[in-house]
Amino acid sequence: MQANRLVIVNGQEGVGKSTLVRALLRHTPQGAQIDAEDVGQVHPWVFDDAFRELHRRNVACLVRNFWQAGYHNVVAGSFLQDHAQYLAFRALLPEEAAVFVVRLLASKAVRDHRRIHRGKPTSRQWRDHVDAAYPDDTTFRRATADYRYVEVDNSHQTVEETVSSIKAAFPEIYTA
Repeated sequence: MQANRLVIVNGQEGVGKSTLVRALLRHTPQGAQIDAEDVGQVHPWVFDDAFRELHRRNVACLVRNFWQAGYHNVVAGSFLQDHAQYLAFRALLPEEAAVFVVRLLASKAVRDHRRIHRGKPTSRQWRDHVDAAYPDDTTFRRATADYRYVEVDNSHQTVEETVSSIKAAFPEIYTA
């Protein structure tokens, strides 16, 4: 029986989570991708605890649906900020599923450059507000947990170099 695996990509705004989730897919055997930022688009926009819980449940449901359909390796990003949110999300998945966490890091200057040059509207005030509201989180690194973990500082890496770093960290998914 094929193991079900989930690769969670997280990090601050502008580190390249969405870009990396898309890039990893073509390297992921029996793979599916979820950019949870797209899953969480609603109007009117309300980002409170109830919505965060709904968002986690929706992502977990999509992950389970992909697994059930035979996509045993799912790559998902843009939905968890810290270890406490991971624990709430993990409770929604089968215990036997293997989880891999990729923490993307990039300097503020690099993140700002990326945020300015992508299609989403931004301003210096918005970027500074988001960075203050969501500082770099170290709880995944420090936690004793049921997942494999890797940090990748992609400040000076191409997307393909970042993909290569992740493939090397998780050979049970990304072999040959």
